Amino acid sequence: MPPSEEYGSYMNAVSAREMLLAIKHHVKMQLILDIRASPFYSLLIDESTDHTIKKHLIIYVLYVTDAGKGPTKCAFVELLAMENANAKCIYEAINAFINKNMLDIHKLIAIATDGASVMIGHKTGVLSRFQESMPHIMGIHCIAHRQALAAKDGFITHPHIFAFVDKVANKVYSWLGKSSKQHEELWRIMHEYDMLDTRALQIHVVRWLSRGQVMERLVNIMPSILHQWEHGEKRWHKNITIFSVQFMIHFLADVLKELNKLSMEFQRHEMDVTRISAMLDFTIEKFKRRYLDVDLQKFGHDSRHLSSLLQMTKDSMLFYEDASGQSHAHVLRFEAMPMDGDNGSLDECISIAKAYIKNILDGLNRRFEDLPLFNAFKIFSPSSYPIDAYDREKMTQEWLNRIINRLNIDSHMIDIRKSKNKREDFCGMLCRAAQHKSMRDAWVAYNESKSWWDLYPEMMKIWQLGLVIPASTSACERGFSHQNFIKSVSRSSLALDTLDALMLLSIDGRGVLQ
Repeated sequence: MPPSEEYGSYMNAVSAREMLLAIKHHVKMQLILDIRASPFYSLLIDESTDHTIKKHLIIYVLYVTDAGKGPTKCAFVELLAMENANAKCIYEAINAFINKNMLDIHKLIAIATDGASVMIGHKTGVLSRFQESMPHIMGIHCIAHRQALAAKDGFITHPHIFAFVDKVANKVYSWLGKSSKQHEELWRIMHEYDMLDTRALQIHVVRWLSRGQVMERLVNIMPSILHQWEHGEKRWHKNITIFSVQFMIHFLADVLKELNKLSMEFQRHEMDVTRISAMLDFTIEKFKRRYLDVDLQKFGHDSRHLSSLLQMTKDSMLFYEDASGQSHAHVLRFEAMPMDGDNGSLDECISIAKAYIKNILDGLNRRFEDLPLFNAFKIFSPSSYPIDAYDREKMTQEWLNRIINRLNIDSHMIDIRKSKNKREDFCGMLCRAAQHKSMRDAWVAYNESKSWWDLYPEMMKIWQLGLVIPASTSACERGFSHQNFIKSVSRSSLALDTLDALMLLSIDGRGVLQ
C-alpha cells in the first residue's frame, strides 16, 4: 500500500514486529476465551523439527464454539520450543500451556498424538503421566497414522520382493532426473502414446500417500519406460519385464490407491468418529471380495490395473498401442526377482499378494481396537439407528452404557442417572426429528434448540463430549506444513514468537478477525 496521509506506512522492522505480536495477542485471546467457555475440549499435539533442526511442539485444540452451543472448531493455538523432546519435557510443556492459558484440565477429554512411544508409552509416556492424576483423559492414536502403519504391515511377509519393486520405481525417478536428454526422450515417447503424465515420482518414507501415487504413475507411464529402457537401459529393462515385477507394480497401484482413499478420508478436517468403522468395513470388504474370497481365475478381477495386466499378458507379452495405432510388444519372463528364490509364476504372485492383503487386514483389525467406543457415539447419529424400534432401544442403551463405562464420566459434570433415564425419549425424538442425519449434521440442526436443552440437558452434554473427541492429528501435520512454508531456508533466522504469530494469523486469524 503506498504511503499517504490516510494510511500509515510501517517500514521499520521493529514497529512491524510489535504490530504483528499485538495482532497475535488479540487473536489468541479470542481463541482462549472461546476454549474456556467450551464445556469440553481436547488437545492435538505433535512434535517435529524445522529447517534449522530446532525441535517444536505444536498444539491444536478441538472445542465447541459459542459456549458449547455452536459447531466444533479445531484451532491452532501455540508452537512451543522444545529443548528435549522426551516425555517428561513434553508433559511439562503441555501442563505449562494449560496453566498459562487458565484452561480447566477437568474439561480435557482426550489427547490425540501420532502414536509415538514418547507420547503413548505405557509407563512414562506423555498420556500416562496425565492419566495418573486424570484417569478419564482418553489417548487417541491418529487414525491416519494407524492406517499408514497397517499398510506397512503388508510388507512383513515378503519384504525383499516389495523392496525390489520400490527399487525399480526409484530407479525410474533417478534415471529420468539425472538427465534432461532422457527426460526429453521420455516426453517424445509419451507424446507418441498420447499420454499426459510426464513426471515420475519418488517414494517418500514419511509421506502417507507417496508409495501409492508412485505406483499408479509408474503404471501410467509404463509403455514409455519400457520403450525407452529397451534401447537405453537394457539391464533394467530386463528387470522390469520380469512378470512378477509387473504383477506387483500393478497390484500395489490398485491396493494402495484404495488405501490412499481411506487415508484421505481419515485426514478430513474434524473427522466424525462415527464414520470411521463404516469406512474401514467398506475397504476391508472390497479387499476380501477382490483378492481373498475368489479363486485364482478371478483374482483382482475388479481392480483396474491388475485386471488389465492379466488380460494383456495371457500370451506372456506386454502389448501397448501408441497414438498412431502401432503395437509395441515386450516379452515377459517368468523367473524369480533378484534375491528371490521363488519361480515367479502367476500362482506364486497371487500367493504373495494374498499374504500382503491378509497382513493389511490383520493390521487394520489390530490397530483400531477403540472402534467400539467410536461406534457408541452413533447414539447421536440417527442415520445409524436400526430401523426396528425394539432394536433401536436395545442398541442405544448399549451405546450409552459403553460411553459411560469407557470414559469414566465425572458425575459432577454429567448426571449419569438422569442421562440414563432420558436416553429412551431423547433417542426417540432424535430419530424422528433428525432422521438420516449424521452426528455432526444433527448437532448443527438442534444445538441451539432451547427445548432440547430443557428436556435432555445431560444427553446434550454427552453429545458435546462426543463432538470434541479427535480422530486424527492431520491438523498438526498441516500446521507443520505452514511452519515450513513460513520458516523457509531463506527465512531460517525467524524467532519463535514471530514464527508462532505468523502461523496463528495464517491459520486462525481470518476466522477470528471476521
